[in-house]
Amino acid sequence: MANETIKNETFLGDTREFCERQKLEEIKKQKYLDPLYDAAFKAFLSDEQALVSFLNGVFHLGGDNKIKSVTVKNTEINIIFPQVKTFRLDIRAKTANGFCINVEMQKAKPLHFVERVLLQHSAFLLQSKYELDQETFAGQSTNLSDAERAERESRRYEIPPTFAIWICDFAIQQQDDYRGTWAIRNDKGLTISDKVKYIIYDLTRFDRSEEQVETDEDRWLFLLKHAGSALSLPDFGDETIAKAIHRILVDNASETLLREQVKSMVLTEEEQDYLAWIKMKGVNLGADKKAREMATKMLLKNEPIGKIIEYTELSEADIGAIKSEIDQK
Repeated sequence: MANETIKNETFLGDTREFCERQKLEEIKKQKYLDPLYDAAFKAFLSDEQALVSFLNGVFHLGGDNKIKSVTVKNTEINIIFPQVKTFRLDIRAKTANGFCINVEMQKAKPLHFVERVLLQHSAFLLQSKYELDQETFAGQSTNLSDAERAERESRRYEIPPTFAIWICDFAIQQQDDYRGTWAIRNDKGLTISDKVKYIIYDLTRFDRSEEQVETDEDRWLFLLKHAGSALSLPDFGDETIAKAIHRILVDNASETLLREQVKSMVLTEEEQDYLAWIKMKGVNLGADKKAREMATKMLLKNEPIGKIIEYTELSEADIGAIKSEIDQK
C-alpha cells in the first residue's frame, strides 16, 4: 500500500510538471497573459492607477466624486472558525475616502458560490473593522476621559463601507444581466445598510463589441474578457489602460510572472479537477465494489431483493445483473 501511495504521488508530480511545461509553451505562443487567471489578473489591475480607474468605472463615479487614490493591502486574512481559516483575497484595497474594497476574479464556479461570497465578505468585513478600530483607538491610554469613553462607545459597532466586487467567467443564475448590485434588504426592498454591497459581474453575459464600449466599466470588462485570446487589444486612448495592457504582454512578462500564471492555470483548471476526479473515482469505485460484494453474498443466501437494495443502495437493475452473473457460473 505504501509503495502504491509513493507511485501515485510520483505519477501526480510528473503529471503536474508535464502540464506546467505544456502550459508554459502554450502561453509563450499567445500575445497576452489571460487576466481571467490570478497571476495576470493581479498584474493587470493591482497597480494603483489601474485600480482607481477600474473602481471609478465600477461605481460610476465622475467629477469631484471620483476616487483619487487607493492603498493596496495585504490580501491574507485569518479567521478562527474553530480552526484557523485563511482567506487569500485577489485584490484588497482601501480608497482615500475610507471605502474598503475586495476585487475577486473567479474563473471556475465553485460549489456553494453565493455562500462563498458571503463567507469571504464576512471575513473581509471583520478585518476591515479591526483595522478601523486600530486606526481610531490605537495608542489610547487606559486612563480615558468621559469624552474619550463616550466616543469609543459611539463607534463600538461602527463598520467601514465594505464592497465586494466579483468578476465571474461563468453564468450567475441569480441575476439576469452581466452586472448585479446586491445589498442586504428587507421584504419590502428597503436596504438595511449602504455600507455593505456586492457587485457581481457575469462575463458570459457581457457581449459588447469594441465599437459599443463607452464607459470605463465597459473598457475594463471588455479587456478582461478578451485579453486571453486577442491578437491585439485597444487602449481606448487611455494611458492607464495602455500601461495595464503592457503589463500582461507575454513578451514583457518576467519569468516569475510567467511561472505564477502557469501555476494558477494548471492548478486551478487542470490539476485540481484531475486530482478531484482521481480521488472521487477511487472512492466511488471502492464503495461500489463493497456494495456488489455484499449483494452477491445476500443473493447466495436468497435474501429478498428489497432487503438487498436497502442494505447496498444498489439499483434493482444492478442487483439483477449481479444475479445473472451468479446464475451463469
